[in-house]
Amino acid sequence: MTRKPTFDELVAEALAAPFAGWDFSWLDGRKTDFTLPWDYSARARARMQGIGAMLDMGTGGGEVLASLAPFPSRVCATETYPPNVAIARERLEPLGVDLRDTRGDPDNVRLPFDDAAFDLVINRHESYVPAEVLRILRPGGHFVTQQCGGYGEVDLIEYFKGTIEPMDWTVAVASRQLEEAGFEIIDSQEVYPEYSFLDIGAVVYTFKAIPWLLDDFTVEKYRDRLLAMHEHVQKHGSFTVRDQRFFVEATKP
Repeated sequence: MTRKPTFDELVAEALAAPFAGWDFSWLDGRKTDFTLPWDYSARARARMQGIGAMLDMGTGGGEVLASLAPFPSRVCATETYPPNVAIARERLEPLGVDLRDTRGDPDNVRLPFDDAAFDLVINRHESYVPAEVLRILRPGGHFVTQQCGGYGEVDLIEYFKGTIEPMDWTVAVASRQLEEAGFEIIDSQEVYPEYSFLDIGAVVYTFKAIPWLLDDFTVEKYRDRLLAMHEHVQKHGSFTVRDQRFFVEATKP
C-alpha cells in the first residue's frame, strides 16, 4: 500500500513548487476544474477576424493572448502585476506584440493609448474602467471580458478568516456600468461553479500563486485551519468551494 504524504510534506512541496506567469499546471491532479458555458478564447478569436488593432488588458504571462495568434496588424497588451511583466514580454514581443508595463496604474484608470486606437479590447480577469475602455475603442469596436465575480472564493476565504463582506461584482453590476458609460451589451452570462481541492498542497500553492486572495496568508499563521482542512480532505477525499465567473461582450456604438 502506497504511503500518503503527510501534511508537512504536502505543504513543503507546494511552497517549493515553481510558479511563473499565469501557469497553474502544477495543480493538475490536485484540484478539480470546471467548464464554463462560454468559450472566452473562441469569442475573442471571432472578434479578431478582419480587424486592424486589438488590445489585451492584463495579459498575465501572455499565455492566452499567444494562443490567439495569428494577430491583426497591430496588437498591444498591458500587464500590471510586476512578476508577470518580464515573462509576458519574453513570450509576446517575438510575436510582434507591443507590451506596456502598467504596474504604476493597477486599476487601469488611464490606459497608455490614444483615443479610438483599437477595434477590439479583450480582458480576462483584469480591472477596467468602462469609460476608459470606451475611449480607446473605435466606433463599432468590441469589448470582450471574462471576470471573477466578487462572490467567488468567499467560502474559501471565510474558512480561514471568518465572515467577510464580498465585493458586489456581478454580471448585472458590470453590464449596468458599461451601459452607463455608453456601451451596448451584446451578450452577458454568469455562473457559480464548484471546484475541489484534492490535497492541502493545492490550497497552499493557490494562496502562494494568488497572494491577494488571502493577503495575510502564511502557513504559520493559518496552520490550525490548514491542518483541519487537511484532515477533512483525508476523510472525505476533497474540500469543495464555490466560485463565480461572468462574461460580457459589448460594443461601442
